Parts: sequence; structure tokens; C-alpha cells
Amino acid sequence: MFLSIDYNWPSPDYTLTDLRYVYEMAEDFLPLPTFIVSPGLRAASIMDWPGIEADLARILHGEQYIELYEPLPTEAKLRSEARVVDVLDKGSGALILTEVTTYDDATDRKLAMQQVGIFQVGSGNFGGSRNSPHEKKAADVPQRPPDAVFEEVTSPDQATLYRMGSGDLNPLHVDPNFAKMSGFKEPILHGLCSMGFAVRHVISGWAENDASRFEALKAGSSPYLFPFVRFSSPVIPGQTLRTETWKDGSRIVFQTKVKETGKVVISNAWIKLKGATSTPTIADRLRAKI
Repeated sequence: MFLSIDYNWPSPDYTLTDLRYVYEMAEDFLPLPTFIVSPGLRAASIMDWPGIEADLARILHGEQYIELYEPLPTEAKLRSEARVVDVLDKGSGALILTEVTTYDDATDRKLAMQQVGIFQVGSGNFGGSRNSPHEKKAADVPQRPPDAVFEEVTSPDQATLYRMGSGDLNPLHVDPNFAKMSGFKEPILHGLCSMGFAVRHVISGWAENDASRFEALKAGSSPYLFPFVRFSSPVIPGQTLRTETWKDGSRIVFQTKVKETGKVVISNAWIKLKGATSTPTIADRLRAKI
């Protein structure tokens, strides 16, 4: 059964239209499209791959692409198949691009394809290419004020909850000593959790809170990791996420910042929607001044 784990629930700010994403008995129960990341990450994990020496203190989630071929079922046995399509030399590290295809195991229907970019710090300068024809392209952020802005406060225990619900058990997100070993002052929020917040903002504002309109997503990492894209500086649980959005045809281009610092945490990202609204609808709980 598929539940959404990047929600702050229960909260008086949420409406009954949000209940469909967290309550399995809701009449219109529906998983958010980002749920597919969980089985995809398990398939794309480099920890058990032969020939790769992985150190959790040096591994970061660099990029994420999701394409759904149909809305996710609310209950199913999934089968995910992964293959490495390229390893890129980013100088300060290596970016391992893996494609993961997920099927409904009972029917063999193809449900989704993901491209996961795992960045291993300190493994660069091996003479490889910096770019790949397989890499899904990010978006340019429009040089105009955003069409809509959404804000939401994360909870102090957001990383702890997301860690257990998603299966991403990297101690970077819960262990203060491990976080310091990895170069952070304290445990940080998962980049994919921040992405989950941003995707909900876009679906709520540009798809009338209907996740079945989602088609595809590209989000990426940090300028301080590799300058060509796009999960930027870390988020500390309890900080406020501010998602700025621009309508570009059937795509919504977005970037997400930490309100308290102004730093970009997700940049050059986009979501393709079926039937995006011409103007956004912003719930009071997400309303922000531009």
C-alpha cells in the first residue's frame, strides 16, 4: 500500500483534498508520483554493486528524473530493473547515472522509468567525459519573476520520519557525528524529501491537487557539487522551503530555496503535467508573497 511520506500531517492547515495522499481508506486514495523513487532507489543502490567501493560519507544523491507511463496503483507488487548507463567525471567526484524501470510484477505492465544520478565525492579526475547523451536535460530558470510561489515549513523530525518511511537509511540524516564526518554541522534533510515537498507544491498549485496529471520530472543537484546542474545546498529539518514556479507550456519550471537563508536547494527543475491550469491555485497554507 502506497502512502506519501513527505507530508506534515495531521495539521489544521491541510484540507480534505490532501487526505487522499496519506489515508489508505480515503475514497480517492492516490499515491504521489514521487513514491516510485523508493523502489527505484533500492534498485539503483551502488552499495552492493561488484567493483564499486562505496563510502556512505562520500555519497550524495545528485540528480533525479522520473517518468510515469500511467498513474501508480494503490497496491501492487513492483519489480524494478536497473542498469548503469554512464559514469561521468565531474572533477571533484564521479556521477554514476543509472536507469531504473519499474513494472507491475503481476501484469508485467511498465509503470515508470527513472534516471538516478549518484555523486561520489573524491572519485573524479579519472579522465572520463563530463557530459552524457543519456542524461535527461534540466531546465533554464526564466529571467522573470515567478508566476507563483509556495512556502511550507518542514518539521524538526522530518528527516527521521522520511528516513524510516523511504528506506534511505544513510546515517547522514540522523547521526550528528556521522554528519560532521561528512562535512555538515548537523544531520541534513534528504534531497528527495525536499523534492517531494516541491512536487506537492506544483501539483497543488498547477494541477488542482490531482497527482494523476503528473507525467515527468527532472530535478538535480548542487552548484557546489558540480556546476552544470542543479539539488543545491543542504536543508536543515525545521527550515522553510520556498518553491518558485514558472509556467512553460505543459511544463512547470521550478526552483526551491530555504527561506531562512535564501540558498537554492533544488534548481533548474521541471515537471510535465497533463492539463496544467492556466493560472495557479494556491492554498492558504502554501501562500507566499512574491
